[in-house]
Amino acid sequence: MTTRDVKAEQLAESLRQCGPLAQVSDGRDDLWLTIQEVVCTRSTCHIVPMGSTSPVWVTPEHSTDELIAAMEWLVAHEAQARAMAPRELFIMLRGVATRGALGSARAAQADALHGMTHVSPGEPVVFADLEMSEVA
Repeated sequence: MTTRDVKAEQLAESLRQCGPLAQVSDGRDDLWLTIQEVVCTRSTCHIVPMGSTSPVWVTPEHSTDELIAAMEWLVAHEAQARAMAPRELFIMLRGVATRGALGSARAAQADALHGMTHVSPGEPVVFADLEMSEVA
């Protein structure tokens, strides 16, 4: 059994032990912690956001974005998630958490823009040196 399979089983079991996600419960709190432990990024890695071709560096600092994205997807798709096989659920949540619109890769991509505004998603940003004669 691979590490991914072990994580998938932990995730599926935590979801099985949890009551309805709309209700506050110890099981739901445990599910949050399980997702943080088995789905969220724990070391620096390259991830390509969905709809992009350029990988970005994602660090453990982005794991909060991943956790929130995964839980939002779970709440919105609870019935579907409960019907998934453990590995399928793990792959879906990892993808939503890292590559999705609210995931870590998009957050890292936004961080890389260094506070620039009015940059459309997918629009390339290139930093270049200017010669002093070009500055008006």
